[in-house]
Amino acid sequence: MSIQYVGEHLFPGEVGKFFIWFGFVSAILSTTFYLLAFYRKKNTSIWLRSARISYVSHAFSLITVVFALYYLIFKHYFEYVYVWEYSSIDLPIKYIISCFWAGQEGSFLIWGLWQALIGLILLRIARQWESPVMIVFSFSQVFVTSMLLGVDFLGFKIGTSPFALLRDTVDTVQGTIFALPGYVKMITDGNGLNPLLENFWMTIHPPILFLGYALSLVPFSYAIASFMKKDYYTWVGRAIPWTLFALLMLGVGILLGGAWAYVSLTFGGFWSWDPVENSSLVPWITLVAGLHFLLISRRQNFAMIAAYIMITLSYILVLYASFLTRSGVLANTSAHSFGDNGMTAQLLIYLMAFLILTGIMIGVNFKKVNRFKKEILFSREFWIFIGALVLVLAAFQIIITTSIPVVNRLFHSNIAPPTDRVGIYNRWQIPYVMLIAGFIASCQFLKYDKNEPRLFFRKLLIPLAISIAIIIFLIVGKVIVQLNFIFFAFFLIFALVSILENLFFQTSRPRNIPAIISHLGFIVFILGVFLTFSNSVVISANTSKYDFGDLKTNAENLMLVKGDTLIMDGFHISYIDSRKTGNVTHYQIDFLKKSGRKYIHEFTLNPSVNIHPRMGAVYNPDTRHFIDRDFYAYVSSAANSSEYVVLKVIMNPYINVLWAGALVLMIGFSWALLRRARHRWLSNN
Repeated sequence: MSIQYVGEHLFPGEVGKFFIWFGFVSAILSTTFYLLAFYRKKNTSIWLRSARISYVSHAFSLITVVFALYYLIFKHYFEYVYVWEYSSIDLPIKYIISCFWAGQEGSFLIWGLWQALIGLILLRIARQWESPVMIVFSFSQVFVTSMLLGVDFLGFKIGTSPFALLRDTVDTVQGTIFALPGYVKMITDGNGLNPLLENFWMTIHPPILFLGYALSLVPFSYAIASFMKKDYYTWVGRAIPWTLFALLMLGVGILLGGAWAYVSLTFGGFWSWDPVENSSLVPWITLVAGLHFLLISRRQNFAMIAAYIMITLSYILVLYASFLTRSGVLANTSAHSFGDNGMTAQLLIYLMAFLILTGIMIGVNFKKVNRFKKEILFSREFWIFIGALVLVLAAFQIIITTSIPVVNRLFHSNIAPPTDRVGIYNRWQIPYVMLIAGFIASCQFLKYDKNEPRLFFRKLLIPLAISIAIIIFLIVGKVIVQLNFIFFAFFLIFALVSILENLFFQTSRPRNIPAIISHLGFIVFILGVFLTFSNSVVISANTSKYDFGDLKTNAENLMLVKGDTLIMDGFHISYIDSRKTGNVTHYQIDFLKKSGRKYIHEFTLNPSVNIHPRMGAVYNPDTRHFIDRDFYAYVSSAANSSEYVVLKVIMNPYINVLWAGALVLMIGFSWALLRRARHRWLSNN
């Protein structure tokens, strides 16, 4: 006899399940109708109208699903797995919003929603490109929506439903609370959000990152559509603005993730070459390369096949990033990865479907596209092309090293990931960055088509002389002492001086101001990274007789007894008090300067420790920002009492240079995007 449960809130869940299926079916119908509209010569308008209705229905379905899931979360209906797993009653509203994308199901849903909304825009602006572009777009939506179905078909798991009930997760209800009809009243709270995600940046980082992922589908769709239409040129002008938009959003998403890592994780930086971090960076790099190939292709055809490869590869790498993050293959090598929930095969099918589609399209059309034109050595487009190729090499080094766990799983090998992860990536990437900086500098003095070599080298003399003078000054002042850092700094300064000269004195024609601003931001950002982490120092030291474990920990950690004051790097620091709120203990650490016999308060840091019932001790750092440096502190071990605290304190100089460069880079992309949008609007009106 079946149990008649009472108190369950089944209606919103059933609504959500229905519209997931409705969205899945309508995506299939949209793909089918657009195929018929494109390939059938008769009744084209009927098929096109049916395709549009199906796609709008699909978008409406996903919007409804989002509302249904948010309704369950905000109502705290803990009988649902997703609500119980990621939310709790005491969570503030801003973090309840974050619960939506805390799990895999929510991540796929927000990704699918962004793509659905972008598709609605394409319905209005694609015009004669609508059918082939929307074939690709709708086809992708079929896969994304299938990730939410949560059904077993012939022993194959298709998706995971965000509307599954807790009682459906057990093999038998016997011996559990689910054997009781009124079990709902016994579930008074949920597990709660991962404490690391209880951060402002995590309320905006994931949705913006997924918007970047979704936008990368647009230039991919135009590339595939151009093969279908046999139009190998027009797509370039349509793909460039969307590529810029994707780069802007994906870049902002990555930077926000770095900001979150800086204020939430305890490695003292914004980037650690984590495999999941890498998997989101690589599509951005290949999109940058693809954008440059697109720009060259508007002038010379020799870069067109490279543009096709990079633009399509970028979305495939987005799918690969999703596979790496959600298949569980990185569970032992990344702090950001999800565990394996049985969807590995489905994710792989999604990836392979688009990889095979791209391979077939490029292979069939290769000879028609690849009409070579003689490259001119002293031309801007040639060196842009070479610089973009260097970007591709940099991206492949990152993704190949990141994919070691995938290789091990596929070939049953036992290749060890690099133990010094940061060191390995830095050693490989620094030469690539030097080359890219050199190409950026050179292109500031080149025009398109032919250039006079003698005139070109004459233009280089002034920025070279200024750069050499600056480097000599830095060496004499012992700001830079290591030989590899000297060369790295020289290339960055050379690029920076060249860009500024072009910005203020116009050394190239035509001069693209948004491109100059973007390159300026990139160089300043890399310079900020170099200055910050080549000068970052741990200023805390163990002055006690206590052993904290290994030699490094003993050397870098400071034990402060409550009420005591110790000297550290010119400061007198004092552990004033601790305050406990729920599971979180906040420590007040005052930084003082001594003036005569008085202590003058400079600033306070409040690192905290969250003794979480599920995750154990979670250490949250605190940072004090100044114009020329940051002071960054975290509790390195949780004390059983509040009488003392063990701290690690890091001083990060020039980190604002890093963030300023990132801001200028995003301004450059935004400027370029707005200019392209304005030009297209004027041409259409």
